[in-house]
Amino acid sequence: MALNINLASQSRELIDTALDWSEQGASIALVTLVAIEGNAPYPIGSQMLVSETGQFIGQITGGCAEVAIADQACIAIKNRQNATIRYGLDSPYFDIKLPCGSGVDVYFDVELSTQTLRQIDTELNARRAVVQSLDTKLGRVDKCYRPTPRLVLAGQGPIMIQLAELATQTGFEVACIAQNSATKALLKSADFNSNSIESFTTASGHKELVDGLDMYSAFVSVFHEHEFEAPLLQSALESQAYYIGALGSRKTHTARCETLRAQGVIQEQLDRVHGPVGLDIGANTPSQIAISILSEVIQHMNKVST
Repeated sequence: MALNINLASQSRELIDTALDWSEQGASIALVTLVAIEGNAPYPIGSQMLVSETGQFIGQITGGCAEVAIADQACIAIKNRQNATIRYGLDSPYFDIKLPCGSGVDVYFDVELSTQTLRQIDTELNARRAVVQSLDTKLGRVDKCYRPTPRLVLAGQGPIMIQLAELATQTGFEVACIAQNSATKALLKSADFNSNSIESFTTASGHKELVDGLDMYSAFVSVFHEHEFEAPLLQSALESQAYYIGALGSRKTHTARCETLRAQGVIQEQLDRVHGPVGLDIGANTPSQIAISILSEVIQHMNKVST
């Protein structure tokens, strides 16, 4: 059975931390949610990383059983034995209750080697997915680690700033192509995790950020002067990006498509451009518009991850 998880899982953080702890000599357990009976706050494939000291990162049950899971992970580490344990419904741990009377099966892997972690890390750094097989008592389960989702933004204005901040907080790597120095200055002063920002540059002559979009990447144009966006949209349409969107009214989008069509872009490609960009939630402020855009990006991201 395969685990279908969304692209904004914690693959990067978990593997980086697991590798760090392992290289420091700590024994670790990688804990995976492998089955759900009923409802659960986190999807199958969600993970926790636990060290021999009981320190952990990640979530599986939304706070209901994480401490108990970490305690069990320490026991598995001490015994040097992998295990699959049920929590909630029909669990021997009757004092641990999960929402709505649900049950979850959790796999404890204490045999993941530093070499294997390095191999996963190398593949993720190269933006390639990695599948690890888990031999649980429920049968073989394939856990897929996917590269961190990337969002490339191009344009200017407060919507771009809000969208970049929200995407970073949601777990995306964000790269920004700023149309002017004012936007560039605002982006630099915004509250970003600096590791998530690839580049600040000007739009003209900087298509390289768009040319390399892979299947784990999205591109959104938030230009107001739309003559700047055509070459970037063309590059995005030639890429593997799972989502391409562009700000503007329906009238603006019609004109945009006419411009691209005149430059040789076929209708099948034009249909990939979401315009007006974002879910229709009646948004009327920069922050609301940014939320609507990011929501649509995530909606499509989760569709391609299953």
